[in-house]
Amino acid sequence: MDKQEYKNISSMAANGDAKAFAHLYETVYREMYYTAFYSLENDADAVEAVQGAARDGFKAINRLRSEEAFRVFMMKTLCARIKMFFKEYGENAVTDDYRLEVKQKLFELDNADRLCAAMYIAGRFTPEEISQYSGMSKTAVKKRLISALEYLELDY
Repeated sequence: MDKQEYKNISSMAANGDAKAFAHLYETVYREMYYTAFYSLENDADAVEAVQGAARDGFKAINRLRSEEAFRVFMMKTLCARIKMFFKEYGENAVTDDYRLEVKQKLFELDNADRLCAAMYIAGRFTPEEISQYSGMSKTAVKKRLISALEYLELDY
C-alpha cells in the first residue's frame, strides 16, 4: 500500500470505518501477536492482549494525530495491555507450559527486560521503536536489551 492509500484508509478508520481499521490492523497484527506471545505467560493471554489492544485501538483511533502513526499507536496500546498482565502476574510469574529453551529463559527475565527482548526478537523492533512504544527511555531500553540478550545468549 502506498502512502496516499495508507493516508486515505487511515482517515476512513479515524472516522469509524471498521473495514478501513481492519485493513490497517492487518499490517500490524502479526507483530503485535508475536510481541504479546513472547512477553506473556501463555497463548491465551497473548490473544487476549492483542484483541483488547485492537478493541482499544478502534475505540480511540479518532485521536490519532497523524495517519502515519497507526503502527506506533497500536504498539503503545498493546504495551499498555501487556503491562496490565504483568501486574496480574506479579513479580514471580512462573511458566512451565513451554518447552522452547529461549522462551523459558525469557520468563526468567524481569517483566521490562522480557518486553524489550520480545519486541526486539519477535517483533524485530529497533531499540528506538521499543522506547517509543513502551514509554521507556532509549538508554534504559538499550541497557535492558544488552542484558537480556546476553542472558539469552543471543546477539545484539
